[in-house]
Amino acid sequence: MDGATALAGDPHQRRGQTVDDIIERLREAILAGRIVPGQRLVANDLTEQLGVGRGSVREAFQRLASDGLVEIIPNRGAIVRRLSRDQVRELFQIRVNLEGLGARLAAERIDRDDNRARFLRVWDEVKPEGAARPWPLFMRQNRLYHSAIVGIGGNRQLSELIENLQLPIVMFQVGQSMQPENSERSLRDHALIADAILSGDAEAAERAMQNHLKGSAEWILQLPNSAFGFDL
Repeated sequence: MDGATALAGDPHQRRGQTVDDIIERLREAILAGRIVPGQRLVANDLTEQLGVGRGSVREAFQRLASDGLVEIIPNRGAIVRRLSRDQVRELFQIRVNLEGLGARLAAERIDRDDNRARFLRVWDEVKPEGAARPWPLFMRQNRLYHSAIVGIGGNRQLSELIENLQLPIVMFQVGQSMQPENSERSLRDHALIADAILSGDAEAAERAMQNHLKGSAEWILQLPNSAFGFDL
């Protein structure tokens, strides 16, 4: 699927669209996996599909590049960022600590306000049910679960730091290499994390999240070179 097709809809509703609108549509398509790592974004196609000027599309590409979602490569144009093995390793080193803290805070705050009800609504939607899940559904639920935990933790700056890591890109990049045992382990880990959070055990929640992310990094970093991009 090309970038324009991923954003398909009524073109008349997009006339006069601002650069921010273009960025938001492209960002959502990338993070939802409709536009995948390594895929080229064709400015002419997007200009026609969205009914905007070429200058607006170019500015959107530049801003997405500054956010780390897109790379501008000479003679090739804009390409959705595809991380190298070293970049993935470094991101998970950061993620282990940031999301470990997020799980700790969620456990500490689980009985404040409506946090328990909020978390249970998400957990009821994503918890393991025994049947294998299609990859797009697994990704959507995985993102929802991790976001809910950080949100309940109540630290907005932590949420922004994690969001800026653009972690869904990593998972869409390696998703086709994920084996059933990898997703099954992930779901078991999610159950351990949920039990700790609902019990209000901050130390156990942090440890379970860190172990979960270390396990994810382990299988991802064992993938062949073809699963990764190159350092520029």
